[in-house]
Amino acid sequence: MNASDTHLLKKLALVLLLKLALLLGLWWLFVRDAQVPVDASRAAGHLLRAPALAPGEK
Repeated sequence: MNASDTHLLKKLALVLLLKLALLLGLWWLFVRDAQVPVDASRAAGHLLRAPALAPGEK
């Protein structure tokens, strides 16, 4: 590996760490406290429901 490859690898690692920090920050701000209440009967009804047919299918 030559010097330019090492320099490029360091830049790439820095950019990836910055992206990860940004994504974690956005998750912390907007998603962290979001909760969806789900009860067992509604979940089972959703999973066991027959799939919808496209127009013209039997």
